[in-house]
Amino acid sequence: MFSKKPRQRSCIACRRLENWTDLIRTVLLDNEIKVDLNHRMPGRGAWLHSKCFQIALERKAFNRSFKYEGEIKFKELEDYLKNLSN
Repeated sequence: MFSKKPRQRSCIACRRLENWTDLIRTVLLDNEIKVDLNHRMPGRGAWLHSKCFQIALERKAFNRSFKYEGEIKFKELEDYLKNLSN
C-alpha cells in the first residue's frame, strides 16, 4: 500500500536535511558528547554528518544545539570519527 518515508533530520553544522540513517546521533551527558549508535540514549540528540565535525566545532553548533554554555569534551566523538575514516 503506502510506504513510509524515512525520517529526516538536519545536520547541526551544514543544516542540510538527510535521512536519519545517514547521520550520526550525538547526546550530551554531563559535559561530554557521546555517540548514540542505537539511537536510544535519553536526552536531546544532535545529528551530524561525519564530514561536518570541524564545521560544527568552528560554529559552536554543539553548544547551540544542546543549549549548553560550558566547555564540551569531544574525545569519544573524535575517536569514533577516526575509526570511521580508517
